[in-house]
Amino acid sequence: MDTNQIKRFAIEARNKLKEGVAMKMASLGFTKKGDVAENMRPTLVQGGSLWKGQIQTETFFHQWMSLYARIQDKGMNEVYEEAAYTWFNRLVAIRILQKNGLAEPILDFADEARTPRIVDEARGGRIPQMIEEERKHLMELLDDDTKTTEQFALLITAWCHQNPIIEKCFGTIADYTELLLPNNILVEGGFLDMLNHTEFITDDDFRSPELIGWLYQFYISERKDEVFAKKGKFSADEIPAATQIFTPNWIVKYMVENTVGRIYLDNNPHATAMKERWKYLVDPDTPTPEESKYRYNELTGLRIADLACGSGHILNECFDILYDLYIAEGYTRGEAIENIFRHNLTGIDLDKRAKQLAIFALLLKACQKDRSYVDAKLLPVVLTMPKPWSEAKNGSLSTALSHFFNGCETPTIANELQTAFELMKDADSLGSIMKFDISDTTRFALKQAVEYWTKERFVPELVEDMMRNIQLILALTESYAAIVMNPPYMGGGNMNEVLSRYVKKNYEEGKGDLATVFVKMMGERTQAKGLYGYIIPPSWMFLSTFEGLRKSLLSKQSIQSLLHLSRGVFGADFGSSAAVIKNYEDQQAKGTYFRLVERTFQEFDQNHLRVLFEQTLANHDFKYYFKDYDKEVTELRYSENGNKIYYSDISQQNFNKIPGSRFAYWLSNIIIESFSKNQLKNVACPKAGLSTGDNNRFLRLWHEVSNANIYYDGKCREDLRAFNNKWIPLTKGGGFRKWYGNNEYILNFKNDGEELKYWLVNNPNDPTTKSFSRYVRNYDMYCKSGFSFADVNSGNTNFRFQPSGFIPNARGPYIYSGNYCLLGYLNSIIPNEVLKALSPTMSFNVGDVGLIPYIEIVNDEITNSVSQNISISRQDWDAHETSWDFQTNELIALFQEGLGNIRASINNEPAMNYSSLELLYQEYQSKWKEMFHQLHANEEELNRQFIDIYGLQDELTPDVPLEEITILQQGEVKIVDGALQFQADVVIKQLISYAIGCWMGRYRLDKPGLYIAHPDVKEEEIVTYPYRDETLTIDDDGIIPVLPYECPFEDNLQNRIADFVRIAFGNDSLAANLNFVEQALECTIEKYLDKEYWKDHKKMYQNRPIYWLWSSKKGAFRCISYMHRMDAYTAERVRSKYLLPYIEYLNNKIADLESRAAQLSVGESRKLDALRKAHTECVEYHERLQVIAEQAIAFDLDDGVVVNYAKFGDVLAKLK
Repeated sequence: MDTNQIKRFAIEARNKLKEGVAMKMASLGFTKKGDVAENMRPTLVQGGSLWKGQIQTETFFHQWMSLYARIQDKGMNEVYEEAAYTWFNRLVAIRILQKNGLAEPILDFADEARTPRIVDEARGGRIPQMIEEERKHLMELLDDDTKTTEQFALLITAWCHQNPIIEKCFGTIADYTELLLPNNILVEGGFLDMLNHTEFITDDDFRSPELIGWLYQFYISERKDEVFAKKGKFSADEIPAATQIFTPNWIVKYMVENTVGRIYLDNNPHATAMKERWKYLVDPDTPTPEESKYRYNELTGLRIADLACGSGHILNECFDILYDLYIAEGYTRGEAIENIFRHNLTGIDLDKRAKQLAIFALLLKACQKDRSYVDAKLLPVVLTMPKPWSEAKNGSLSTALSHFFNGCETPTIANELQTAFELMKDADSLGSIMKFDISDTTRFALKQAVEYWTKERFVPELVEDMMRNIQLILALTESYAAIVMNPPYMGGGNMNEVLSRYVKKNYEEGKGDLATVFVKMMGERTQAKGLYGYIIPPSWMFLSTFEGLRKSLLSKQSIQSLLHLSRGVFGADFGSSAAVIKNYEDQQAKGTYFRLVERTFQEFDQNHLRVLFEQTLANHDFKYYFKDYDKEVTELRYSENGNKIYYSDISQQNFNKIPGSRFAYWLSNIIIESFSKNQLKNVACPKAGLSTGDNNRFLRLWHEVSNANIYYDGKCREDLRAFNNKWIPLTKGGGFRKWYGNNEYILNFKNDGEELKYWLVNNPNDPTTKSFSRYVRNYDMYCKSGFSFADVNSGNTNFRFQPSGFIPNARGPYIYSGNYCLLGYLNSIIPNEVLKALSPTMSFNVGDVGLIPYIEIVNDEITNSVSQNISISRQDWDAHETSWDFQTNELIALFQEGLGNIRASINNEPAMNYSSLELLYQEYQSKWKEMFHQLHANEEELNRQFIDIYGLQDELTPDVPLEEITILQQGEVKIVDGALQFQADVVIKQLISYAIGCWMGRYRLDKPGLYIAHPDVKEEEIVTYPYRDETLTIDDDGIIPVLPYECPFEDNLQNRIADFVRIAFGNDSLAANLNFVEQALECTIEKYLDKEYWKDHKKMYQNRPIYWLWSSKKGAFRCISYMHRMDAYTAERVRSKYLLPYIEYLNNKIADLESRAAQLSVGESRKLDALRKAHTECVEYHERLQVIAEQAIAFDLDDGVVVNYAKFGDVLAKLK
């Protein structure tokens, strides 16, 4: 079954039907808001009704008025949805019946004019039963072949009412819905055409009960997107769409086979033929103790439920197993189906549409087994939420109860039911989690009354309404042998007030998510020793929010098996976990676990997860190398270096030894026991950092502001009260990097954080905060050195040394310690494995880190290795422009130091001096390759030492993949076949960026570090300075054109790059060096500057560039200006000093070529066309630039690049 094709069909069908319904409503006189002009309303007249000057039937009048009332009550959008879905599900259901041989092909087209067969047959006299007025109207319509759509609407409605399966599953079509059959339903490419000629759904698909569920999920997928897009809490009518997820068949089979199937095998241990059919049955290594097995006498006593059944997928799988069991025990097909429907299965869903589909799917399955069920003589028990009791319609509840019980109810029964009916007023929000406080006496009386009325031939409408409520009460107070569910997922923040209040009161341990509320409920409604299975997100296994739920489960139930699944089961989800739990307390309980996941956010094709599970069931020693996975693989092979998947005989009591009772089933006993030893929080407790409540307001990347306004020298809390600058360095977590780095952000903390503190208590988005201390945490520790880490991280754990002078952010917490042995341990493999267990999501909070087991040691060898690792990582970080401690470009540094001096210090070779960029690049590779491998060796040695210290030689290996060495992260190297492969283009691009910085005055060749990184530059700072035998003059206005080589500007960027290479490395090697630059770039310098430089610059500076690009629409004119040197007159200088002269230059070039028009070659003609286009583009740009220039825009660097860049509008190139 190709679900992508089915999704496409369902979404296209929904949109076509909604569009058609909307057009029909407009043709009936309704505006988009549901209003109707007076002259568009029908009126009753003798013999019918009058509408738009034409005689209609009286039925039309009543249908139109009913539609009007519905729109006023529910609104246009809901009526669109309702009518479109009504026609969708009925027509699809008819098609399914047809493909299963259960109905005539009435929807097929009888001719090329797309006349449905049901219409063609009616024209021939074969008409389904219908009331006389409708029949008379139909006969009138049949006289006019242009009324095919109207004929079809009447005929298909009558057919649906006549067909017992459609009628009993979906009920009567609302009178107004017939009016809303889309006018375009029969057109070419319309819905019926799609249904008849679909490429999306095969005949096999039509015979599969799964089809119904997939169609329903995909049909409402856009509605689901709409609900989530609005954010906030879900209203009752949005809950079904928000929580509907269809479960893949293999996971349904796993849950059903290991609950229903397991119960049967426990009672029939020799039923090997049955067992062999169940492909996903998990056999425990340790046999189930006899005293814990659920026992039953007859199959009819095996009550099974799905209390959030959706379209009935799980119920269908339960039906299949039960049917096979009945047949195996000698029942006839009819007896098997009857018993399943009467005694075994119960389904409940909040959504009436889902309930209808579930009944249809089960009836279809019954008909596939026994065609006598084509008359829908018996329906399965699938319930939905009844409408609240209406005293206006049905009278007082007490009177109705008296009638229901024939006057035999006691005051206790009446009181209990009054309370139950009061609760059911919120049934549309609460659904199956409602708890009814019904005594056994009341429940027995209810069952007797239901049996009585079920046998009666005539049941008053009042009693029918009552029965819907009573059946739900009985279903939700039943205890089941097995419950199998994919419960709805909804975080506490999305719950409406009714739902939120109820779960907090009644399901405290599961209140964090509706899914875990259902898990708690399942345990309460499963019989002792019974089994329940579910699939929900894996957060319940680890997050502290669900600690109470885990502890309750561990103390009262027994985990039989669990699938821990990667993302992909439900598309782009957050992973899943499918579990089977026995409702039996067993302190010795052991379970079987399947770890079908490695990285939290690695996404699998769900069919690949299925294959992995199947292969592991077949071979418990199967291993898979998850890092090699991609969705295009055709085979999932065993790998000796792969991850273990199968974990058997895991004692669930081990989980109580893990902090928070987390279900880290893969941890070895040694690691689990280590939690009882000393923990990190007892030695160096991790501390959370501050939150600003508005990072856009208070945070900047350090290069955005004036460097003179940043305070780098803080040592302690007292320094923050004294400093006069505005900004101070801030740790913010950042990407995966160990030992040192990620120092990028600064915080506005002027006057000891005066503005920030004021904002925190006056933030309109957070009115509950009364004191800044709620967010300015651990204030007294600010500016002290320590180890920082990212509390959100998609990779392995990584901790970094932070010198003094920083304030920690909430995303970059601190461990305040100077113990290098501790830092070495934190960056070893052991805490990484522990934290995967404590928090296998993206988040490592300070609480989790504090729980890491820790043995205090003093070891000089470890200290020295860590010190070296910090030094190497710091050198790497500071070798890039994005570090505020950047001194000079690496190739320049190697040249200035003298390559020979470096060689001599290592190999005692004679000093040599190179001006060749190619040789410098070779030396660069040698230097950094040595440092990379030294860092790698140190990390593996640290792993080895800590593995020995913690006694984990049999559990862990010291190996560190080269990909996890966190230097040269700007693209300088790639790992290819286990070896470093340097990227010359990246190194040369860094040199070009530095060269531009030197011309702009940001750096000087003769001085290390930043030079001009502040506004209001003085004339004496724009100097010409000597360098070796040359001089370099800083650009006078901080503006450099980026134009073709032949342009009239000496300071054109291409010239500047060539001049820099000459000045920096000498004139003698200029040609060779420029050739090497272009060889490394794999293009000319001109082409790189024109096509790629700006992209690289934006990437380097995280889309907060320091050089801003002035550009016409297609780049015919471009120049860059240095942000820190810009002022209110920069735009005018660009216009008058560069753009106007360039336009004049283009004029002259055009005039020259035009003067020789008759003699131009083909190439010259093309060049003339290009010049004309460039001229036109530049003139248009000038018009826009002049407007900006006249505004004399000044800006404050403290506002940041995003704000300031936007002030210049479209005269600057887009940032994104």
